[in-house]
Amino acid sequence: MSRYFALSALATAAAILAAPAQAGSLNQQQIFDQFNVVTLGDMKSTSHVDGRTYVTGSIQGNGAVLGMHPNDIKASNYAAVTVKGVNVKSGQAAMSGTQVTDKGAVVYGNIFNSIVNNGSSAIYGNSVNTSYNGNGSVYIQGNTNGGNVNVSKLNTVPAGSVQATNSTAATSTDMGKILTAVSNQMKTYQSTGSKVVIEAGKATFNAKVNNLGVAVFDLTDIESTLFNQNLVHEFAFNFNGATSVYMNSGITSGVINDNFLAGSAIDAGKKVIWNFYNATDLTINAQFGGSILAVNSNLINNANIEGGVYVNNLDSRAEIHINNFAGAVPEAETYAMMVAGLGLLGFMVRRRKGAQA
Repeated sequence: MSRYFALSALATAAAILAAPAQAGSLNQQQIFDQFNVVTLGDMKSTSHVDGRTYVTGSIQGNGAVLGMHPNDIKASNYAAVTVKGVNVKSGQAAMSGTQVTDKGAVVYGNIFNSIVNNGSSAIYGNSVNTSYNGNGSVYIQGNTNGGNVNVSKLNTVPAGSVQATNSTAATSTDMGKILTAVSNQMKTYQSTGSKVVIEAGKATFNAKVNNLGVAVFDLTDIESTLFNQNLVHEFAFNFNGATSVYMNSGITSGVINDNFLAGSAIDAGKKVIWNFYNATDLTINAQFGGSILAVNSNLINNANIEGGVYVNNLDSRAEIHINNFAGAVPEAETYAMMVAGLGLLGFMVRRRKGAQA
């Protein structure tokens, strides 16, 4: 009987770890895989975003082009652009001045002065001076004023259609809850012994990697120096075989002008998550590598970012390139369940030993 309970506990722990998220909801890994930009508030853009974009509030574009490089975008039930329109006032645009390259858009609210070049779209509001071209179809719930509809125009959203799939996906996941959980989990991680050496204006990040391929940097003691252009203006990296690199910083605001040496921005994009867990204002003024996780922050990028952006509000003035994080994204719930499952297993093992005594 004791052996049965021990094995049952192990099976329970395994089942907990294997259990999927709520039906249809993305988990943390899928968010990082499928989206190049997620904002929990609003977005402005005068530049390009490669990959898929999710905006909880509104997007105001001025020459913005989203959904670039569609062949490099990973498969998803989401359109190239999803705009939830939260807190957008009646009569105002949830999306304006934006061009979508491919894979369509789902907009909850009005769309003004925009273009969708390819893919199927669903607009749950009015369409004003907006054109729909190429393949696919469009559903427009409200009025259509101006622009050209050069694709099939639907009167409803048919079950099983691309619009139905994209619309269901758009309401399936609480992005803020999941990304906040990732940030909160990551900031609890202690350094793996990774160190930053600062010398002659250059910061060299030396990763110490654990047996899971993870390196954790705790930057809190040096962040005022690290993100100060007068003291540090170059970043170099020795990843030492790490597949997941977590950078934890408690800065509340920062202007990051540092040059990533020897093309390291692109390599960092695949390996690094920068967790600015206390930040409210960040500005990027030089090519930056790695995913930026700053759920409470307003971010301005005046230079290209090689990696994902997961922030509160985004003012994008330079390109954001697809460079998907290839490591493991932490999730608080998974780790808590794992600890609970293994704790149960430990209890049953102790019980068995006690019974045998």
